[in-house]
Amino acid sequence: MLFRKAKLTVPAILFLVLLRLVIGWHFFQEGAVKVKEGFSSTPFLSAAKGPFANNFLSMIPDHDGMIRIDAKKMSDACDAYGEQIKREFGLNEDQCKEVDTILVDLKARRKETYDEWKPQIEEYKNGFERITKLQSDPSRSKVASLRRQQDDIEGKWRALGRPILSEIDGTIPEMVNLLNAIPSDDQANPKPEKPPAKDAKGVPIRKRVEFKFDGEGPISVKLVDKIIPIFDMSVGILLLLGLLTPLAGLAAGLFLLSVVVSQFPGFPGTSPTYYQAIEMLGCFVVAFADAGRYAGLDFFPWSFWNRKSKVPA
Repeated sequence: MLFRKAKLTVPAILFLVLLRLVIGWHFFQEGAVKVKEGFSSTPFLSAAKGPFANNFLSMIPDHDGMIRIDAKKMSDACDAYGEQIKREFGLNEDQCKEVDTILVDLKARRKETYDEWKPQIEEYKNGFERITKLQSDPSRSKVASLRRQQDDIEGKWRALGRPILSEIDGTIPEMVNLLNAIPSDDQANPKPEKPPAKDAKGVPIRKRVEFKFDGEGPISVKLVDKIIPIFDMSVGILLLLGLLTPLAGLAAGLFLLSVVVSQFPGFPGTSPTYYQAIEMLGCFVVAFADAGRYAGLDFFPWSFWNRKSKVPA
């Protein structure tokens, strides 16, 4: 055999177990806080820097705001959503008119916002062209001073659009709720032959169509916000129990690797990710050392497998 399993000393086993428990407790606590207080990954994703920044930014719908800031583009997006509602639920003529009425009312409210912020909107659109031009210059990412200057310009540009986009964003959940309330219970139950599932309060769960911008990928910030708290708590519980430790440790390590990559080391303007990198390495140690064998539930399948493999033929 090219490789043999190294024998760990008692102190090494003790600290390996403690490492697993500490990382597990940290992940569990992070998930619990996110569930209790709510969680949004938008600040994390929008702060991404480095060669993979666009991959993170693409998870934020209309991350540059150029659809929402434009009255016509936003109106077209809402109209397309209205047509999707009509099609998905098979609405009748009266219901379709109700959809159109709601969209017209919301369009009128958005127009007030666009009219009120008209000078700032024009400035924001011009700023987007400037930002795009700066980002297309590869030399700026290599020079720290130029990169800081670009970050400063981009920060002021985003601050300019933030209050405008916030007002427009406020109409989207209202639109989604109003339009999804139009279909009858029968129309909102995709499988009439099967009783609809019920939530914790016993209320039937209706089919719901979410609003999406054109080009929005399958992995969006909404999906990330739902998955991360559950992921954190699940990984934490598995590591605390020492169950499926290699899988849990590897998943945790890869997750932390994505955090490190979002602030690519050595790239100008990035924030330090030393703590995440250290915990990432700890996760990989726990995974590849199969730390759940020691004071964990992984001991039982490991012991059974080794006993079975040692039985003479």
